[in-house]
Amino acid sequence: MPTKTKPFISLHNKKVSLNFIDVDLVITKPDFANDNMADCYGQYHRRRNLIEIQHGLSDLDEINTIVHELFHLIAYASGEVTAGCLKDDTDEERLVNNFANLLITLFRQNAWLLEYLQQRLSDNDHNKK
Repeated sequence: MPTKTKPFISLHNKKVSLNFIDVDLVITKPDFANDNMADCYGQYHRRRNLIEIQHGLSDLDEINTIVHELFHLIAYASGEVTAGCLKDDTDEERLVNNFANLLITLFRQNAWLLEYLQQRLSDNDHNKK
């Protein structure tokens, strides 16, 4: 029996929502003249509700970068960035970087875990109807 291939999902022009925050996702090329994305793979713009991811990354770098930027969103939405333990930008960046790297490693070493979480979340959504 042939296996079904899942359609490719691009991040470009997608939107993620967390509580009251809707954030646009875009894939963009570095703009060295304007120093945009010239020294990083991604960035979260709180005031613009935008996450930019650099064009042309490997799959693993793109995954790690989006998770990293989503952790910035989570840190901001939690209030820890503006009034909590992550008011220092250095602390926020260190925590986000470590958590993103470790989460990606956890999922790579335990591939079944993502499918389990997705299944359980889907089952829970169906139970609400």
